[in-house]
Amino acid sequence: MLMKQTVVVLLSFLLLCCGSDNEDSPVLTNIEITSIAGDLIDLNTSIELTLEGFDQSGNILEINGPINWSTDNANASVDQNGVVTGVSVGVTEITATVEGISESFKVTVWDSSAPRSEVYVSDAGSNASPPFQILKFDTNGNNPEVFIDQNLAWPQDIVFIEDQSVVLISNLNSGTITRHDINTGNYINDFASNIGGPTRMRIGSDGLLYVLQWTGNGLVRRYQLDGTFVDQFTDRGVYQSIGLAWDDQGNLYVSSYNDGSNGSVRKFDANGRDQGLLINNGLQGPTDIWFNEDSRLMINDWTAGAILEYDLSSSTLSRVVNGLNKPEGVALLSEGNYLIGNGGTSSVKMYNSDNEFVQDFIRSGDGGLLTPNAVVVRIIE
Repeated sequence: MLMKQTVVVLLSFLLLCCGSDNEDSPVLTNIEITSIAGDLIDLNTSIELTLEGFDQSGNILEINGPINWSTDNANASVDQNGVVTGVSVGVTEITATVEGISESFKVTVWDSSAPRSEVYVSDAGSNASPPFQILKFDTNGNNPEVFIDQNLAWPQDIVFIEDQSVVLISNLNSGTITRHDINTGNYINDFASNIGGPTRMRIGSDGLLYVLQWTGNGLVRRYQLDGTFVDQFTDRGVYQSIGLAWDDQGNLYVSSYNDGSNGSVRKFDANGRDQGLLINNGLQGPTDIWFNEDSRLMINDWTAGAILEYDLSSSTLSRVVNGLNKPEGVALLSEGNYLIGNGGTSSVKMYNSDNEFVQDFIRSGDGGLLTPNAVVVRIIE
């Protein structure tokens, strides 16, 4: 009897110390949904989602139980094999549930035959140092891809010329504007060269391309859209010029990041004649400028980390957005919202027409984004 009791006690001790085999057996604790086709599907087409299971140690575990697939709305349907089919344009959240564990995956349905928008961002890398790239995102700021990563030298602005099927990139370090294929991003040739650090570019109401110069004589240059130089439009240079905008009367405004003090905005008439400084106080390091729906001049202040608003009728300057970090680049959206590149967080933020934060339109580091410079929306008919 003593030997039997000893064996029972020893067995109980071993179970207490070491545990049973059942405690160490793998158990499904987590599931993950993936898709080799990404999260974007064309209307009336399908993609297949794959479900993978993991145990308590993070090892892949075969899923044996039944999987229930469901959607949160009617923009897309999903069958019980995880095949998602687009039904109407919009975003749908697909949920998979197995053994009481659920995971979701958002799918965007778009119509390739309808007009759509794409968002392009020039990435200044480590400011004046590479890696440099032009990134492309879909209309919702998702699905990033590298559009251009060759023949770039501190890329600044992006201008699409649709009827020529080309896109222009201004490169501050090389003093060139490069011409690229609008669909592939492949380098074609130099549109223009020997510019004093080209920064912002805009096509004016006269159909000419206006180009700012960071260095050199600081005059605004004009080009025909085939690259032929026209003239130096302004009669006065703006040192470190980096933002331009026109008012309803055709007057041109040019910002200086650092004019020897803390930056300024200068006004020119419709013929390029200097009208003097519009703003020379209250700025720390302005970059992009634009007019909002109320005809007030908006200013990205890179150094102050803010967006300012200038009322031309009352000559008053006020801060309307605080808490940014190196804001540069702006794109206006059709519904009144606007996008701002936020260099300090490697993201692009969205604000509404009341200058209220809406969301991070492009999340920090998406697509390898380091320092957003220009933000451009391209409408594809």
